[in-house]
Amino acid sequence: MKWPVLAHGAWNRWWGPSLTRRTLLALLAAMGLVWLVLLAQMAYTHYETMSTNPGVRQLAQGLAVPLASMPDPVEARALVRGMAQTFNAMRLDVELLQGEKVLLQLQDTRGQLFHSSAADLPAVALAGPSGHAKMVIAGRPHWAAWETSGAWRVLVAEPLLSDARLLSFMGEDLAASVLLALPLVGLPLWLAVRTGLRPLARLGAQIAARSAHDLRPLQDLPPERELRGLAQAFDHLLTRLRAHLAREKALVHDAAHELRTPMAVIATQAHVLLQAPEGPARARASEALMHAVERAAHLSEQLLTLAALEEAPTPNAERQDLMALLQDCLAQRMRWADEMGVELSLEGPDTWVLAFDRQLLWSALGNVLDNALKHGCGPGAGRTVQLRVGEKAGDVMVWIADDGPGIEAGEQARVFERFWRSPRARSSGSGLGLTIAQQAMGHLGGRVSVGGGLQGRGVGFTLRWPARASE
Repeated sequence: MKWPVLAHGAWNRWWGPSLTRRTLLALLAAMGLVWLVLLAQMAYTHYETMSTNPGVRQLAQGLAVPLASMPDPVEARALVRGMAQTFNAMRLDVELLQGEKVLLQLQDTRGQLFHSSAADLPAVALAGPSGHAKMVIAGRPHWAAWETSGAWRVLVAEPLLSDARLLSFMGEDLAASVLLALPLVGLPLWLAVRTGLRPLARLGAQIAARSAHDLRPLQDLPPERELRGLAQAFDHLLTRLRAHLAREKALVHDAAHELRTPMAVIATQAHVLLQAPEGPARARASEALMHAVERAAHLSEQLLTLAALEEAPTPNAERQDLMALLQDCLAQRMRWADEMGVELSLEGPDTWVLAFDRQLLWSALGNVLDNALKHGCGPGAGRTVQLRVGEKAGDVMVWIADDGPGIEAGEQARVFERFWRSPRARSSGSGLGLTIAQQAMGHLGGRVSVGGGLQGRGVGFTLRWPARASE
């Protein structure tokens, strides 16, 4: 026999994840749990009743009443024999009790057996004139009860059913009721789920109908409280996407504007090199060309770094020596500082082992240091750049300060903007260094703040991030 093959889409439609199917399965599980609880309750009630007031006790008490007025053994035996036949005939109509006969015995008050519904069964020893108990009769456990009335003592004993047989019977009886209730509960629930999911389908259709460039907020928010929260979260996502695209457009525009100058210089100086003879003019053109190429390369490198940081990289924190990192960072810039006549200094502990992302912290430190050397030092400017390391309120603090011309208070709020440069800047730059430093520190869970510099002049930048996050 050849079985039909379902396509992948059809398979997912019928057997893939589904809220409706999950709800209905939860209903089935709940009904099954109800069935188990009711079954346990019925079993507990049955065993409690059999141990306190079993049905055989009521039968024994009912037989004792007419036996009190029958002193004749023949009449008494006839009554017990007839009742045994009646009881066992009635049990044949109950599937659970078929083949399980009730035992009746008639004894006198001295324990002499006058009648037994089970042939060749001796008189059962009874404790006291009346009572009930679980006892073993003919090698099988029974629920038994006995009563004394006049000259007679009557015993009624019912074979004890096995737990498995009893629970099976109760479970089947309950299952019929549960199955009857299932469609009465399941159909309204299914209709409620189907109706409740329609607004979600409409919301999905509204989103699917949009073009890839349509980032406007949703026009019609669903009235349902649960879906309204989902729609508002989607609108917030669209808002962040619009802001991200706006930043990307601004970055592209500003990058093109910044690259235009070095590209124009490269084109101009290349033309001069082609036309200029050997001599000072050609040397000046070559130097200007190299400077423009370096500026364009630096700008391109800064743009790539900024783009990588805006992709929200996951910090790769490893335990390492923060002081060794700072010393390496200073050593890399020592030659540049010597050429400018700038003194670099570092104050802090000899070692400080923390867990941090070396690449992110290196990028932040390097850009802040480069900013200090470019704009805080040089001819007519300061001659010192100082690094101090410490801890405050559970945060790691790295303070980088110079004694240069500083930054006006009105301009400090703009120093972290992309491509912003002070009109009083003494040297050229990409205007991205401090932006990159702020982005890198943000991924470390910290920030960069600007403040006063050395000896009441210059500017200082504080790199701060949680020490606990670095452990």
